[in-house]
Amino acid sequence: MAKKQQRPINKRARGNSARSHLLDVKIRTSTARRQRREKATRWTVNILLAAVLISGAIYGTRTGLDKFFFKNPEYTLHKIDCDLDNLLTKQEMLAETGLVEGVNIFSVDLSKIERVLSAMPQVATVRVERTLPDQIAITLTAKRPVAWVSENVADTDPRASDTSYLADATGFLMRPRHIRPEYLALPVIYGVNSENIRDGEPLHSEDLRLALQLIDTVAKNPESLLQIQSLDISKGYCIEVINDGKARIVFGMENFTEQLSRLQKLLAHCAETGRTLDTVNLMVRRNTPVTFIVASLETPIENVPEQPAVKAKTKLRKN
Repeated sequence: MAKKQQRPINKRARGNSARSHLLDVKIRTSTARRQRREKATRWTVNILLAAVLISGAIYGTRTGLDKFFFKNPEYTLHKIDCDLDNLLTKQEMLAETGLVEGVNIFSVDLSKIERVLSAMPQVATVRVERTLPDQIAITLTAKRPVAWVSENVADTDPRASDTSYLADATGFLMRPRHIRPEYLALPVIYGVNSENIRDGEPLHSEDLRLALQLIDTVAKNPESLLQIQSLDISKGYCIEVINDGKARIVFGMENFTEQLSRLQKLLAHCAETGRTLDTVNLMVRRNTPVTFIVASLETPIENVPEQPAVKAKTKLRKN
């Protein structure tokens, strides 16, 4: 069998193919590099164009806002209406908030004014409103105190003491800026631990809570005839009340409504008979201990000084 004759290798064709492949690679690399440069150039141009447009828009917007709002004399603050619920004067409010007339109404930070006023202990709610073109209205609502709280002994005027505070029905303490007329008639709670008394904070005390509950119960039952002047909670197991007739009334720490009902009958009896109550211990439900003030008999002899009233105990009152 005759051997096949091998075809001679064309070295020139192989060399041309290698050079052609190398040339193609160089062309593709150059093309890719050129495309990347063009893409980067387009991105740069687009970013610059966007920056120019945004800057122009911001400048135009700012210019427009200044022209039509922030530097427009029509929006100058000329009027500040205040309803401060007698907590502050207008001058005090302006000093606290830094608010002044004559500024642009849009430059006033309403939320800042609300924060400053809300931080005052006696303030319950705050509303600040902007009314275009030149008016701001501020409305305050005060917390409603129901009693004075004092660490001092009884017979001390709490309104003249630096350690006395007003308390609302929740036990929140606050030092008044001004003594309003209605505060003068509020009862005083004595015997509170002074270490816990702080302005603008609630006082977490069970004895104080019960004293405030008694005040609320009396307020809801005006027919009880009890007018409270002071309450002493220092003993811890009872509340000693002094009424408008200077009688000392001892309450237990529970069932205030039932105790008031018994006290009402006693006070009604005093009103009918003209007797003056001195003391009563309502902690005792049966045979309640009661004492009355008995006035001395008037003497017909002239130039004899009138004898002072004396106290006399009665027998136990049965209910």
